[in-house]
Amino acid sequence: MTLKNTLKLVVVLLAMLVLKPANAQDAHFSQFYASPITLNPAMTGLMNNCHRFVTNYRNQYPLLYNTYNSFAVSYDAALMRGMMKNDFIGAGIMFLNDRQGDGSLNNMQIMGSFAFHKAVDPKGQVLISVGAQAGWMNKSVNFGDLVFESQFDDSTGDFNTSLPNGEAVERNSFSNFDIRLGGMVSANINKLVGVYGGAGYYHVTKPEERFLVEEAGADYRLDPRLVIHAGANITPSNQISITPNLLFQTQSGAREIIIGSNVGYHFSDGRKSSGTSIYGGLAYRIGSDITALVGAEFDQLKFGISYDVAVGSVLGGAAQGQGGIEFSVGYELGCNSSVKRGYPPVSCPRF
Repeated sequence: MTLKNTLKLVVVLLAMLVLKPANAQDAHFSQFYASPITLNPAMTGLMNNCHRFVTNYRNQYPLLYNTYNSFAVSYDAALMRGMMKNDFIGAGIMFLNDRQGDGSLNNMQIMGSFAFHKAVDPKGQVLISVGAQAGWMNKSVNFGDLVFESQFDDSTGDFNTSLPNGEAVERNSFSNFDIRLGGMVSANINKLVGVYGGAGYYHVTKPEERFLVEEAGADYRLDPRLVIHAGANITPSNQISITPNLLFQTQSGAREIIIGSNVGYHFSDGRKSSGTSIYGGLAYRIGSDITALVGAEFDQLKFGISYDVAVGSVLGGAAQGQGGIEFSVGYELGCNSSVKRGYPPVSCPRF
């Protein structure tokens, strides 16, 4: 079989996975710490400034017809800062679009996000955060761009898309309302160490996802996704920072564990949230990918580039060892002059 037909067969298998009565899985980012609202609703507004804009883009397995392309953009803000002692509110909005199979399957989400951050000590060094997201999800598929097993023509040894696909298609798109919940604890242990950890629970209502005619007894509901994450900000000196991080998530019987750490060199004081810095890091998605990252920070602007190398995934051979390339850009704005900077710094994910 030629390389072209091999790649088509891979697309067939992927299409069968998403079109049959099976539970789909969500998009994810390797730089999860650089995509706070998609990671945990409780992180909405959790920052050292008052406004944050974030963009993330991921292209996974580019040789397989751009099999997965994920794009997210979000804005969130810390509200009522300095008005409730060390407590404050977070509010934001997030847009995510995930395209699979060269655009044949598209997943679009628009979510509003809200969080409340409560200081549990007089100095505000420890915060307990709870958050929720609610919004609209839409999935659509262009069946004309897909090839199926029944369209393989034995006489030519190739696929013939003019042949019937053999699927009982009822609709090519559907929309759902979705709810997500999250909680988090963050603490400044001392001037050198800050830690945080949290959990998110996605698809609380288990919305139905179905393109084909309903089969008796089949379960078309989207399984909830549980996310557990933790990390630390360690600054042994003014110029060096170390940020270990951990992610565990499970959905539909699939599990993902990522462990890694980034190291930053700060040309000014690394314990402050401004200045010029450069970063590098490695992470390991257990049984799947190794991710290398380089990043930079210029005052409130930060960006990162990471690359995954597939070392153990099922599609690693077909993708010729490639995993995915990912970009993240974040920009934070300070509070207006009416907000006094008397609140303590928060411990939250950083490169």
